[in-house]
Amino acid sequence: MTATDVFDRFHLYSFADRFIIEPRNKTGVLASDSYLEIDRNLGDFKLQRAHEHPIPIAEGDVMPIYGIIGIIRLVSGFHLIVIKKAELVGTINDSEVYHVTESAVIPYSKSTLHLTERQKWFQKHFQDMIQLVLATTGFYYSTSYDLTHSLQWLAENASPNFRQLPMMERANPRFVWNRHLTAPLSINPEFARYTLPIMHGFVGIRKCIVRGSSFKLAIISRRSIHRAGVRFYMRGTDLTGNSANFVESEQIVEFDRGQDPLQRTLTSMLQIRGSIPLFWSQKPNLRWQPLPCLRPADDQLDAFVRHMKLQQLNYGGKHVIVNLVNTKGREKGIGGELERVTVQANLDFVRYVGFDFHKECKSLNWDRLHILQAMLDKDILQFGFFYSHPGDPSRNRYQTGYIRTNCMDCLDRTNVVQAMFAKDSLRHQLIYLGIIDPSTQSLEEVPDFAYLFKNLWADNGDECSKQYAGTGALKTDFTRVGKRTVNGAMADGVNAVTRYFKNNFLDGYRQDAIDLFLGNVIVDPANLPTTFEESVFNFNKNGGAIVGAIFSAAMMMLCVLVSENITATLFWLLVFIAFMCFIYINGEEFVCRPRLKRD
Repeated sequence: MTATDVFDRFHLYSFADRFIIEPRNKTGVLASDSYLEIDRNLGDFKLQRAHEHPIPIAEGDVMPIYGIIGIIRLVSGFHLIVIKKAELVGTINDSEVYHVTESAVIPYSKSTLHLTERQKWFQKHFQDMIQLVLATTGFYYSTSYDLTHSLQWLAENASPNFRQLPMMERANPRFVWNRHLTAPLSINPEFARYTLPIMHGFVGIRKCIVRGSSFKLAIISRRSIHRAGVRFYMRGTDLTGNSANFVESEQIVEFDRGQDPLQRTLTSMLQIRGSIPLFWSQKPNLRWQPLPCLRPADDQLDAFVRHMKLQQLNYGGKHVIVNLVNTKGREKGIGGELERVTVQANLDFVRYVGFDFHKECKSLNWDRLHILQAMLDKDILQFGFFYSHPGDPSRNRYQTGYIRTNCMDCLDRTNVVQAMFAKDSLRHQLIYLGIIDPSTQSLEEVPDFAYLFKNLWADNGDECSKQYAGTGALKTDFTRVGKRTVNGAMADGVNAVTRYFKNNFLDGYRQDAIDLFLGNVIVDPANLPTTFEESVFNFNKNGGAIVGAIFSAAMMMLCVLVSENITATLFWLLVFIAFMCFIYINGEEFVCRPRLKRD
């Protein structure tokens, strides 16, 4: 552990007037002669010397914790958010990476007696929202490794002075999900070793053996905090060029030549995904798939150019846009508009590749993906990958271009295609490292490793899908086993139905929760949002329609079960259908919408 690493573990002591956070190492041994003290009444922070101010252990409750996520103000006051449990995912370059499995939101104030009944209602909902976000799988951290930057970025930009900065200052702000929550600690350099950057996305690390050579294969997917949210409520780009559901996925190979850590070589290949970079929306309205909406007044060329110039600023190099949306039906308009503005913008670092995934692979004929692979083979070879030479940075090689893949959700089709590109690049990396010979035409020639690779990418796809759409990804059977299966199709059906209900009836609340967690919404106890108290069950035509539908359904069941009156049953059936038609036609009024922040 260096002077800039975050402490591995802590003991949290809770007293009536203060919290004490005492650093420990992984075995529970005291790791510092000082501790962090938080005043529960004033909210002040200070470091105390243990020998000057011994901790009165017998007077407080103690809880072992893995780290501090941050501090947030809700209605009753400030709350401390900590990591109660975390599991080790694996190591990258000798640094441990952990997945958060349990957290706790602890109020400074032990009582809510000072709140009105209305304030208590808001307090409960806001606290539940924070817990809802934290319960979403996919929060990762390392106390010594920068998960938020790619290996190539670190090799190109991490000077000795940079490496001496605290972990939070070194981290890429685009991918630190608790930056807002740690702001009270980050402002003071003294608290740097208590301030832990947390990434949202996926980290998977597997040990591999291929033809006698052992190495690690890892995937790190980083979800951006900009335009973060859920399917349907976050689409397209914002005014600064950030696109919704933007994820940077880095595939890493760690190879100790001759089992010697001093001869360690790291290679990586980076891909990106993000919502179609235009101004568009697709609000849920009870229909199975709402129609995407492009407003004529919006400057789509400006949206596209801003996004792509932002990508060049962040990554440099060339960019290939792989657009997988349908060329017919509801997706045609937005896919065609993306192609049009790409041609109109005529950016010299951007190339557009359109591939109608569903048309080309219809009837489960997914072998036709080789058509797309052939279209990108030269780009993958030309863009290359990052390679770090042990002991001689001058012999490093760098990735010079990036593939940006999108479908409508940037989930299911995107997962399949990104795994295909990653597999192609990985073959080149393993050949370059001497792990496989150049005559190897496909990783399928190494079946055990191919199985591991496919499942790692399928796990990545599932995780990204759960975070955006609320379920595991569709089409993962192809990613896992290389073909479509009956069981996979049935699982897709279940996930599709589950998505429908979550996207229509739960996601507005989840979007509010994410905005609250990221600091896009600030709680002001003196000015609580009245929109948050709105409900579809109210005294207007919408509330009447719901009550009418429930009442007519009940009457219909009574006629069937009690009176056995066919005429009355048909009458109430028609009434029920009429109410349901009203609800369906006005579907946007009946879905669960965000109420804290409107996009």
